[in-house]
Amino acid sequence: MTNPFEQMVAFSDNIGHTEKPISQEDFELWQKDVIWDALHGIRYGQSFCNRFGISNNLIYYSTWPADQIDEYIKREYIARS
Repeated sequence: MTNPFEQMVAFSDNIGHTEKPISQEDFELWQKDVIWDALHGIRYGQSFCNRFGISNNLIYYSTWPADQIDEYIKREYIARS
């Protein structure tokens, strides 16, 4: 797994928007680990942002269902092969 900070720097534009640097494999690994965060009171989107070093208040504070957050994440952050 790659360092989230390095991903952010390597795939950011000049105002800090991340552009799909996260591999499908890293995303799936996070989906398995998110249960641990949930047990500690960390929201789904918050866990994603924390893991990958992403600043996105829309998903960080979101109370959307996990499947909606997944759709957003896949559309905005997952690298397409």
